[in-house]
Parts: sequence; structure tokens; C-alpha cells
Amino acid sequence: MRRRLSAGTRRGRDFVPVAYSVAAMRIAITGGTGFVGSHLASHLAEQGHELVVISRGARASGAAGPAATRVTADVVSGSGLAAAFAGCDAVVNLVAVIVERRGQTFDAVNRQGAANVARAAVEAGVGHLVQLSALGADPDPRFGYLASKWSGEQAIRISGIPHTILRSSLVFGPGDGFFVKLARLIRRTPPFFPLPIAGDGRTLFQPIAAQDVARCIAIALERGPDPRVLAIGGPDHLSYEQIVDIIRRQVVSLPRMKVHIPVPAIRPVAALMAAVMRDPLVTPAQLDLLGHHNITVPGAVAAGFGFEPQRFADRAGYLRRRSR
Repeated sequence: MRRRLSAGTRRGRDFVPVAYSVAAMRIAITGGTGFVGSHLASHLAEQGHELVVISRGARASGAAGPAATRVTADVVSGSGLAAAFAGCDAVVNLVAVIVERRGQTFDAVNRQGAANVARAAVEAGVGHLVQLSALGADPDPRFGYLASKWSGEQAIRISGIPHTILRSSLVFGPGDGFFVKLARLIRRTPPFFPLPIAGDGRTLFQPIAAQDVARCIAIALERGPDPRVLAIGGPDHLSYEQIVDIIRRQVVSLPRMKVHIPVPAIRPVAALMAAVMRDPLVTPAQLDLLGHHNITVPGAVAAGFGFEPQRFADRAGYLRRRSR
């Protein structure tokens, strides 16, 4: 592998990063044209790494610059993955869905896709696979999305590929799939209507910026494989209602009344939207996230990766932009 590391030290069970001297690596990114993928590709390209940006369709991104080779492959079928990984030092798997449609199910993409990526990485002789998972990943079948993320982690573990698993809280930034939709819903609610809050609004989240997720992944690549599951989140624990309040201050000028709606009353509407809309405002899987807290310790990134992540409240200005 083309890299040199001065890896840092360990104090008890904690890894303390010191300084890195890293030679350029050839890194494949599945889902490299997506939301987190575009941020990661740009960050790694700035560091001088050679990139293979993999996507299922013809969609291209110029964010990674001329250092990126763009390849079409399919994690669901596994088609083209081993060839795309050939000659790579590391692979980052970012492919996941939170809305099921046609063949793009949680099981097919989040579990089987991860298994196919791991298998292809082993076949190609890749030395390190970084998997972006989700806080709350758990085998409980009542939560389909989180159960599929847990199953994807297990598929990677049993494959034998040297790996690092990062579990992230909700990721924010321009083009995200959660906060932008909340902003759209708030913007579309008539001024004389109270803002709807799903559930009691007390579920805690720990929003983390896409740029900070990219930095964490880059550091994980520099360190090499790590058998631990590494949890990452922003500096603040925010309730769902606090998140709505932060977004509301960005998109409407006046305070608004709020009304709490029981999740079971919303679920049929969410299921209908998921079935008929390409980009529904809310899905049953997103409602599932309100079933338990989605947090780790507030200082997880600072302690584990050596930098302070951005606060959602300080970086929510992108939500002022109108989206369809």
C-alpha cells in the first residue's frame, strides 16, 4: 500500500491522533457522486489521492477534479465492482437507501450491497474497506433501515476484509435528504397553520456536517483498519423539536405555533408518499428514527479524530435556499 503513517498513540482504550505523513493512495468510493460522496471525493482529491468514483448510473460529478476516474458499477448485483477496485489501496462504501423503491430495498442495497462490496474488495486484494453505517444500527427487525445497516456491518466483518466501520448520526449540508425536506415542509405550511411535529419531539439527534464526515473518513483511511465501531456525531445533542426550531428560524421570519401529531397517525400518509412519490417529504423509515435516540457522546469526533465538528445551528444557513 502506498502510504506512510506515524500513527499516534493509545491511552488505555482511546486512540490519540498525533501527526500523519501519508503518501497518495488510490481510493475507490462507491456512491462517490452522492451527497456525502461528493464531499469526500473533493476532500480526498485536495489531499492528493487518486480516486475511482463509482456510481450506478451515468451521473457524474466534477468535484473531485481530474484526479478522479469515474466508473459505472452496481453494488446490488455486484457487477463491475471487482474490476473497479483493481489496483486500489482502499475502498469507501457510502451506498445506502432510506427510501425503498422497486429493487432498491433496504436488504438489497444496505445489506447485500455491503456484502458485494466486501467480496469484491477481497477479490481485488484491497487492503482496507471503510463502511459508513448509522448510529442506532441494530438487528431489531421493527426498524428496517437500521436493521439493514447492522446486517451490512456483519457482512463486512465475516468477509475477512480489513475494515473500519463508522456509525454516523444525521448528516447535514446542501443537498442532504433530511433537513432540506424539513425546511421544505416548514416553508410550505401556511402561516396561519401550526407547524406539525411528529411524535413528542423529544428524540435526540446529533447532526454532523458532511464535510466533517469526510474528514473522519479521510483520517480513518490514513490510520488503516480498526476493529472497533467508531461512532461520530456533531457537538450538540438536539431534540427533534429543537431541530425544527433551528430550521424554522432560517426559513420563515415569524415565530410559529406547533402541534404534536402521534407517529401512528402519520405513518399511513408516509407509506403512501413513499409509494407514489419519487422524493417523499417523509418515509416510514424516517419515522422509525423517532423511535429512539440517535446520539453518541458529544465529544466523539474531537476525542477520536482530533478536531471540533461544526454546529448545526451555526451552519444551517443553506436551508434558506428554496428547493423543489
